[in-house]
Amino acid sequence: MGKLTGTLEVVSSQPIISERHSHYQGGKTAIGQLAQVTEGRKPAPTAIYFPQIAAGGWGDWVIITNVSSHAKANLNALARDINGNFVWSGTKALEPYQCWIVPVDGTADRKGDVSLEVSSDHGVLGERHCHSGSQVLSFAGASPHLGSVGTRLFFPEIYSGAHDFFRFFNTGEADALISVVARDRNSARVIHQIQGRSTPQGFWTVPDESIKSVTGTLEVMSTQPIAGERHMHYQGGKTAISQLGQVIAL
Repeated sequence: MGKLTGTLEVVSSQPIISERHSHYQGGKTAIGQLAQVTEGRKPAPTAIYFPQIAAGGWGDWVIITNVSSHAKANLNALARDINGNFVWSGTKALEPYQCWIVPVDGTADRKGDVSLEVSSDHGVLGERHCHSGSQVLSFAGASPHLGSVGTRLFFPEIYSGAHDFFRFFNTGEADALISVVARDRNSARVIHQIQGRSTPQGFWTVPDESIKSVTGTLEVMSTQPIAGERHMHYQGGKTAISQLGQVIAL
C-alpha cells in the first residue's frame, strides 16, 4: 500500500473476515481490529456510538468516514455527560469516502468523561483511539447494525492479574437496569454479581474493584440496548487492550 494515510475498502465475491494490525514507530505499541462490515445482513449504520471520551490524562482521537459511494453525508456529533445531558455538538458535511476527525479532545471532555454519538443521513463508520504513553485503546463505533449494541453482552475474558474497566452506554429511550455477572473460568461458577442503572443516553461505569479478583468471563444484561467497552491494563502501566462487548441478544 505504500505510505498512505486514509481508509481501506475491501470488496470480495465471497463472505470474508479480516484483521488489521497497526504497529506504531518504536515497536512498543500496537493495536488490532476487525474490519467493519458495510454490506451484508444490514447496510452501514446511520448512527454510531462511543461509550467513552476520556477526560484527564488520556487523549482521544475519533475519525468518521462517509461510506456512501454516491452521496454527500451530513453528520451531527453529540457529546453527553453521565446523565445524558448535552455538553458539546459539532456538524460536518462529507463527500463519499471523505473523513472527519471529530474535535472532541480537550473540548467535549473538559468537565469529565462523556459519550459520543455521531448520526448521519447516509451510512458512516468510525474509529476511536484513546492513548496515554504507550497504552492505546482502539474501538470501532458501536451500532445495532454492526452487532455491537444489544441487551445482552458477553466478554469472554476477565483477568484478576490486570486492571479491568468497563463502560456501558444506554442507547435506549428509558432507564437501563444493568446486571453484571462474573464467572470463574474453570468452574463457570458465579463469583460476583452487581447491578447498576443508566439514564437514557447516559452511561454506567464498572471499575476493577467492583468485579473483585475474578479470572473468567463477564456477562451483562440490560433492560435497554447498550454498548459496552472493556479496557484492560496490564501491570506496569505500559500495555493495554480494548474490546467492545460481544452481543448475544439484541
